[in-house]
Amino acid sequence: MGQLINRPSRAPSIIAQVGLAPELWLAIFEHLPFLTLRDVALTCQSFRYLAQPLLFRSLTFCPYSLDTNNERFIHCFETVERTKQRIQFCSSARIAHAVRECKFYPRYIVGAVLNPKIAYNVLLDILLDTLPLFINLQSLSFMFVDLSQSRVLKLCALRSLGSLFLGNCTVEHVQSLSPLKLQVADLTITCDDKPSLFWNSHNDHGLSIFSPDHLRSVSIINPVSASQFLNDFLGNASQGLLQLRCLTLPCDLAVVRTFRSLLHLIPELAELKFARPSQIQHSLPKDENFSLPKHSIPLKPLSKYKGPRQLLPHFVRPGALEHLDLWSTRPVSTNGSMNPLELHGALVGGDELVSVCDQEVLKTVQMLELSVTHVNALMLYAICTRFPILRSLYVYVGRGFFVDAATQAWNSEMIMDALLTLPLPSTIQRLRLSSHSAVPRSELMTKDRLARCKRDLRVKYPNLSFVSLDELDINLTWGGNRVLDC
Repeated sequence: MGQLINRPSRAPSIIAQVGLAPELWLAIFEHLPFLTLRDVALTCQSFRYLAQPLLFRSLTFCPYSLDTNNERFIHCFETVERTKQRIQFCSSARIAHAVRECKFYPRYIVGAVLNPKIAYNVLLDILLDTLPLFINLQSLSFMFVDLSQSRVLKLCALRSLGSLFLGNCTVEHVQSLSPLKLQVADLTITCDDKPSLFWNSHNDHGLSIFSPDHLRSVSIINPVSASQFLNDFLGNASQGLLQLRCLTLPCDLAVVRTFRSLLHLIPELAELKFARPSQIQHSLPKDENFSLPKHSIPLKPLSKYKGPRQLLPHFVRPGALEHLDLWSTRPVSTNGSMNPLELHGALVGGDELVSVCDQEVLKTVQMLELSVTHVNALMLYAICTRFPILRSLYVYVGRGFFVDAATQAWNSEMIMDALLTLPLPSTIQRLRLSSHSAVPRSELMTKDRLARCKRDLRVKYPNLSFVSLDELDINLTWGGNRVLDC
């Protein structure tokens, strides 16, 4: 096939000559990278006919701008005409069936001046009227748009839609008796600190447009919107959210307490994530003064937990946890990083100010991600003793929140020695350490030293395939195929 791509002079009958049906060529083209697919479309007329629609599987429209007050406007009439022509082309019978994803975003222009002559929603309405032509549309994203009742009803008519992203959008409650609901499986809502962005003048919530029977994944990281979702949507669902498997919430104390009391309404929840705040807040739970109400209904054990270690015992039962992403709400830093003493206290014990994680919860973990201030042997020892079947370890080191951060992040010699001396589980396959504090090249190991470490590690850890220490990537793939990342 590579020879065919490099010969643009091939006749249109090439498909018949090589003996493959168009359906097989199309199945091949669907797995090609975008740039390769573009080259295929230029090879010959037959390939162009098959491959060109695949170039439009993901559409992004950015026709409107934002001023400093987030007011939306379209700069000139030419933008309207160009966007209309593009929408018309993409919705043609030849292209529309290939569209899987559509995004409608603003264009951020520094120093933009509001132009009130053209309403931004002119193109929004045109796009919404066109969406039914994208019969295979699966994902839809909006930012800074107002979804009125009429627009919401147009979205509700889309039956192939599986994923919806709303960023700083106003969604109006549909007050009619229409039985239509948005039947999306994956819902993501982001917005700034203005609570009015997801409310309307009648104090009804736009979340009522979603069908509770179809939601499988919900991500809401704004505390106001999250509280609205919990109190007005989840709390009013007659049978709860029976299909919901994955939930992401802000790590806000009021939100966490409300969610704990309603957790029994999500009996099939398998993945719980608490979004890390950009700056640790005073309302976050602390070890010494935080408590949550308990519910008598037994809960399904989670398979994935991402959040502060303080909340782990309140939401995770033993027996099923495989993926653990842990950080802290203690005011050690502004990004949730734990120092090795805190992490050791949480995993092993010995610190009266740090609650110890249930060892029965930890022993089933296979993928571990940690946010720490720096790495030392004490921290690595705690990991070795508490995760007996660990396959993947990713440690993220924060930027400069402690004394001598650049020199204390880690030492590559110490890490390699620890790998050889500490009892890491034999199941370990991937190890990655990432830091904003770059490792000085003078501290990197010599080639001879690295070669010896590779040989020793191969003997001790036969399953270990990749080690990444920032700039120092140590490839331990024995089969000869390069492992690109963790």
